[in-house]
Amino acid sequence: MIPLILYASETGNAQDVAERVSRSFRRQGRKVTCESMDKFQISNLIHVDLLILITSTHGRGEPPPKMLNLWKALLRKNLPNNILEDLHFTLFGLGDSSYEKFNYAGKILARRIENLGANKLCDYGWGDERSPNGIEDAFIPWLQQTLDTFLPYLPVPPDYRPISITDLPPPIYSLTPAASSSRSTELDIPLNKLSISPNTTNGHVAPTRVEDTLRQEEHGIIKPDDWVWVTLKKNDRVTKEDWWQDVREIEFDLEDKNLTPYLPGSICSIQPQSSEEDVNTFLELMNLEDQADIPITVQSVLEEQPLPEHLPPHDKPTTLRSLLTNHLDIRCSPRKSFFEWLRRLSLDEREQERLDEFIDDPDEIHTYATRPSRSIVETLADFRQTKIPLSHILEILPPLRRRQFSIASSWDAHPGKVQLLVALVEYKTNLKIPRRGLCSQWLDSLKVGTRIPIHISPPTLFLPQNPETPVILVGPGTGVAPMRAFVEARVKQGAVENTALYFGCRSEFADFYFASEWKKYGEKGVNVQVAASRDQEEKVYVQHLIKENKEEVQDWLIDKGGHVYISGSSNAMPKEVREALAWCVSKEGAGTLTEEQANEYIEQMFEDGRGGEESW
Repeated sequence: MIPLILYASETGNAQDVAERVSRSFRRQGRKVTCESMDKFQISNLIHVDLLILITSTHGRGEPPPKMLNLWKALLRKNLPNNILEDLHFTLFGLGDSSYEKFNYAGKILARRIENLGANKLCDYGWGDERSPNGIEDAFIPWLQQTLDTFLPYLPVPPDYRPISITDLPPPIYSLTPAASSSRSTELDIPLNKLSISPNTTNGHVAPTRVEDTLRQEEHGIIKPDDWVWVTLKKNDRVTKEDWWQDVREIEFDLEDKNLTPYLPGSICSIQPQSSEEDVNTFLELMNLEDQADIPITVQSVLEEQPLPEHLPPHDKPTTLRSLLTNHLDIRCSPRKSFFEWLRRLSLDEREQERLDEFIDDPDEIHTYATRPSRSIVETLADFRQTKIPLSHILEILPPLRRRQFSIASSWDAHPGKVQLLVALVEYKTNLKIPRRGLCSQWLDSLKVGTRIPIHISPPTLFLPQNPETPVILVGPGTGVAPMRAFVEARVKQGAVENTALYFGCRSEFADFYFASEWKKYGEKGVNVQVAASRDQEEKVYVQHLIKENKEEVQDWLIDKGGHVYISGSSNAMPKEVREALAWCVSKEGAGTLTEEQANEYIEQMFEDGRGGEESW
């Protein structure tokens, strides 16, 4: 009996928690399988005895994307109520109590699994970022309870020897030198019979060396099967040069012109790369420079543990340099688990004392790493006596997370192209050190003509099929990206008279994205409203303009059954927009509903699919 840990992670936090849980089981000599929910074969769930679920919450309480396939399968109406009666499980959720639907994804997942007959083996844990010590306040007691409950069900192997929390555990992945030829041992071919031509009839084709295969890859990038190649055609700054923020219009040409057209509101994922400077610094600090370019393959040492999705497949040769460039994140701020690893590796007494302080007090990590955005590379420079061995590097370094952007174009208006609106992340830390996000630095370095892989995911927001159905689109800042695609789709539908766009910027002279297009669509009949918040003495936001159009909002939402879509920053904006919509349909605005009824009506719209929100 092997426990299964399934995680659904957006930013990497849930994966980090899941891996901490799996290490705790292995430290006790037990086998465990840990993998992402979207990689798990859902039909096998009925054969699982012990299950641990780790999930974050997405947006306004929706399941994170990596949980969706499992969630949809569990919602099937034809499932028997006792289909999971042999399953015993628990769950840990990661959330933020400042959000209205705190840990909602975990709560609905646990409830649904219970309704299908599964047995709750121990109390669920609800991690709260707002807690004094973050999620640790809930995670530590939950983990101990889970171990106490699960371990008696799991036999101890006869060769088990206790491993302390500061001992280095055996590695679970291996980096094996790749053979110089994939076929050199299969054929005994005389040298005079070798040919470089694949069409030769009398000779033999020379086997391809691993080194040559690696050179054929685009900068060592291994493209997953469901990703597609694109070529960068545009990477233009669209904010004024002296403006505080660098926002780019980015355009890719799809290499395969026969792809199925993507829907408006689809999501584009890209895989950034670590900079050459950071990679070289890491290799130097860890004394791994002589290992950087040796062809290797990545394999799991444990039969029950599959390779995680961020690593290249076991049959794809790679190098340590490529892993650090394309797969492992050395620029992110270290989490507690990273300092736990360093403590296992450290041989220096002073460094051990400092690492113990980090592990015992989350505030120390926040002050040292999180607030100043100190990177893993910079941390390793501070702990120079501690070296990460090649044997454990895949476990210690977190995955280089893919970045997702709403596609700002529709296929009908821009066939064969993918257009994005991206704000580059640049800031100064509390130490007054200038910082640029890893993805931002990589995007800024991309030259027109560069070929990269991308992944296109289905949208989370869907326009109504009927062009007569009114649609209100709200997209301040770069949140206007999917709204541009929706406007293009509505124009194609012939629905301009039933479409309203509320766009917010700071100044029409500095960050008015797609300005000429909004003018053109306004002339065609789209109700385009622009809130340039800083262009007058009193600040004006999109919610203020919505209230000014209370009669139209009341008519479209109540009388004509219209839809509303909101996209942008997940700060106060989405909540204040919903409050403005509720005010419009209330007695205080242009409607007949009480304040309570109006709020319930707007919330029900979102529950019923007539409203949608995409925030970050």
